[in-house]
Amino acid sequence: CLGGLLLGEDKPLSEFDLREAELFEALGHPTRIRILQALNEISLNFSELKREISIDSSGHLTFHLSKLAGLVKTNTEGKYCLTDSGREALRIAKIAGEVLKIPGNSEDICVTSFIIMAIGFNIGGFIPLALGNLSTAASVFTASLIFLLASLFYSTRHYRQIKSRAKH
Repeated sequence: CLGGLLLGEDKPLSEFDLREAELFEALGHPTRIRILQALNEISLNFSELKREISIDSSGHLTFHLSKLAGLVKTNTEGKYCLTDSGREALRIAKIAGEVLKIPGNSEDICVTSFIIMAIGFNIGGFIPLALGNLSTAASVFTASLIFLLASLFYSTRHYRQIKSRAKH
């Protein structure tokens, strides 16, 4: 996996690694997290979604929707809605936010997105669970939780140092 590349192993990425990387890339942008949040309860057409997430450019929304392929789809009415994978991806993003005890402002969503990407690139994701492999999913979850807590400790400490410097 990508973690192996960081250790200097010389092996090609498997199809699983590429799907995993694409998933966490999709979750790695605040606008895409907001799209998933907006579509969690209700289906929206393009204009409604654009207005709901306060994005000005139709091109930007189209770009972000294309990055969410497989997580977002259009229903029979032509409105955007979450797929089962999209609901699971949003659940993972919410768990990361709850662990961090983040209120929903945009800076905090950026931090959540970064941590989700870090988990995906360095440890793994929820794909084993989606594929029905519970023992692998449990191992990935445990490792992810350890990494998440370490990231939380580091980022909170770093954030406090930055705030402290800004006050002086």
